[in-house]
Amino acid sequence: MSILTVAAKYKDVLTICFSVLSFIIACTSLFFSGRTAWHDRSRLKITGRVVYEPVYEKAYKIEVTVLNVGRRDAVLEGILCHYEGNNTRHIFEKNGFILKEKQRERFQIEFRDLVITDDDGNAYELENITVLDVEGKEHDIPNSRNIISKFSKNA
Repeated sequence: MSILTVAAKYKDVLTICFSVLSFIIACTSLFFSGRTAWHDRSRLKITGRVVYEPVYEKAYKIEVTVLNVGRRDAVLEGILCHYEGNNTRHIFEKNGFILKEKQRERFQIEFRDLVITDDDGNAYELENITVLDVEGKEHDIPNSRNIISKFSKNA
């Protein structure tokens, strides 16, 4: 029996086998390209803590550390402070901060940032802190409300 007669006799079976094989290869390729795209992005690890003076044991600032644990560069604009009554204040760098892989940046919130006043003399207390990137996406700081309350009590 020659190859042509076998191919002619089992052409439907061969067509189905090649189709199944190409489907498996396509699914494998899709999985690996999705996995690569998922891992090849910027991911931020954000921590916040209250910093105390060593002599008097008084809190004097909140330190927010942003670490890029992803593979892509992350570009941060700064810190966004949320106050009572939907008021915000933006602590930012004009050109932004470029965080490469495994690079960190530290931001500071000082005692004077706990309360802001508007033009009418109304005072608003700090409620929440987020990190802002250049795309306008806000990244939450874990336990930021607890950190703010601890800072305001010990300051």
